[in-house]
Amino acid sequence: MTTESPPLTSGIDATQIKKYVPLGILVVGVVLLQLVYGSSVGFPARLDTLFSGPVDSMGEWIRDNRRSHALFTGFFNPLTDTIDWAITSLESLLLWLPWYVVLAVAFYLPFRTGSWKQGAIAAGVLLYTGLIGLWAPTMETLSLMFTAVFISVIIGVPLGIFGARRPRVERIMRPILDAMQTVPAFVYFLPLLGFFGVGAVNATVATVIFALPPVVRLTTLGIRQVPEQTIEASRVYGATKWQTTLKVEIPMALPTILTGLTQTIMLALGIVVLAALIGAGGLGENVFQSLSQRRTGRGIAAGLAIVAVAMVLERVWRSFATLDPSKRAPQRIRRAGLVAIGGATVVGRALGAVEFPKVWRLSAFDPIDNVVTWARDNLSWITRPFNDFFVGEIIVPVRRFLTDDLAWPVLIFVTAWLFWRVKGWRSAIFGAMAVATIGLIGMWELSINTLVQVMAATVISVAIAIPIGVWAGRKPRVEAALGPILDALQTVPSLVYIIPVVILFTVGVVPGLIASVLYAIVPGIRITALGIRQVPEESVEASRTFGATPRQTLVGVRVPLAAPTIMAAINQVIMMVLAMVIIAGFVGGGGLGFETIRALTRSLFGLGFEVGLALVLMAMILDRYTQAWGERLQPPPGA
Repeated sequence: MTTESPPLTSGIDATQIKKYVPLGILVVGVVLLQLVYGSSVGFPARLDTLFSGPVDSMGEWIRDNRRSHALFTGFFNPLTDTIDWAITSLESLLLWLPWYVVLAVAFYLPFRTGSWKQGAIAAGVLLYTGLIGLWAPTMETLSLMFTAVFISVIIGVPLGIFGARRPRVERIMRPILDAMQTVPAFVYFLPLLGFFGVGAVNATVATVIFALPPVVRLTTLGIRQVPEQTIEASRVYGATKWQTTLKVEIPMALPTILTGLTQTIMLALGIVVLAALIGAGGLGENVFQSLSQRRTGRGIAAGLAIVAVAMVLERVWRSFATLDPSKRAPQRIRRAGLVAIGGATVVGRALGAVEFPKVWRLSAFDPIDNVVTWARDNLSWITRPFNDFFVGEIIVPVRRFLTDDLAWPVLIFVTAWLFWRVKGWRSAIFGAMAVATIGLIGMWELSINTLVQVMAATVISVAIAIPIGVWAGRKPRVEAALGPILDALQTVPSLVYIIPVVILFTVGVVPGLIASVLYAIVPGIRITALGIRQVPEESVEASRTFGATPRQTLVGVRVPLAAPTIMAAINQVIMMVLAMVIIAGFVGGGGLGFETIRALTRSLFGLGFEVGLALVLMAMILDRYTQAWGERLQPPPGA
């Protein structure tokens, strides 16, 4: 009797082989490209003059024809004059009114809608700006921000309504809004210089472009969330489309629209400081002076004044949007308030009591400088070694490896491979072309320098934000306690808290890195906490029923189910870090941030175009990659 021997089988089946094929492609591709191109030095910048030359020529043409060409005399110059008239007229009015009348108006506008507490807050924070001697710069900044927010509203709300009514229009607008919000705000300054010149108008237009998307998006969302049966009921009673929109849809969508308006004001807040670079003046100029003088106290004082402007704007705009008559103050009280404001104006102008009296000066905040100086002198045994280690052992070696040791085609290939593994070959082509374009315009080494800093700040921010966000999402008391701290970090202009960091660590990479982390962890913590909090309670209960410990439930249920939201948090962290690139350039970070400042201050249009394009491409690469990961982490439909 013979027995058949079992068939010989290999230890690895076809499925396992297929699983390792992508990794094999990566290894083989990297090795081959490194062997072939490893001896090449840097990226061959072949398109550098091809791009910068025409852009510089266009800049010269704009300067030569700005007063005579029909494009400017017929459109841009009238538009510039109109915006400038709006800003200067509002500023002149605010400075013409007696200071206490401005405070009364700030209180009256929210008060007339029944929100006397909000009115008291608005008047109180505005009073602070006068007490510290910043009344005139505050009025200048308030005028600029109010004009920018007003333009954003009159453009954004109709666009949002139109997008809600026409899904095809919304699909067309979506990538445009993505690009407007992805591009760092300061990138808009230089191209707008040619069309609107230096000053507040340029800053206003840049603010509108950067801050418009939240109004449009959230208006569209709010209109779509209005129940269909409510709209149908309005039509049954004979209302036209416009009547339904004005009397039904907008009032019901108002809370969502106001959320978008708040985000617009917060985004505008971040541009006010940078606008001083192009001659916008106002409180941003005071912050820059504090940075150049390294006066932390005065920087904090001016930064809090900018926050006060944002608080006043937010409450005043909300008062205009309140449509419920039952919440308004009685008509006789509203009229009495208007009469009192008018009488106080007449009396104040007659007596010459217009300017805010001198109470304190910014020197009142100088004791803060003493604290920072003490910390610098007594903590140098910690700060200096940390600074030297981080720069010498992490930043410089990684940057040298990517620029000097690794062949440039390897980075293009690895980027394409990463996109291919996450979202397919089309995304791989985009990633490869984006990285190659950065090299072809001559921004290779500068972009790698910036990328290393961005990734370092991102890693640190994520390492801080995700655990804290998970903790806050599980503990409402922790989230409530963190609220004021996160609000302060998000509202105080980032250039303010970089001043003490510069004093402690000297100029260089580290101050910009720390400021980026402080700015970027806020959305990371909040969005992560939101994701953890939104995990279905039944999933958590099921895990506990099967005997899982709290730690096992967290790791095995909460975090995996919140993974898409956590990935969105990481995406926002990266975008916030990118927004801080120019701030890092101010304090010795180098890279694209410094080149942006050089292009702005010297009106180098060609360089500004290349730097701006490199930043846009870098932002798009990181944004699309993280969004693709977020999509992959989404549970399948019906799961």
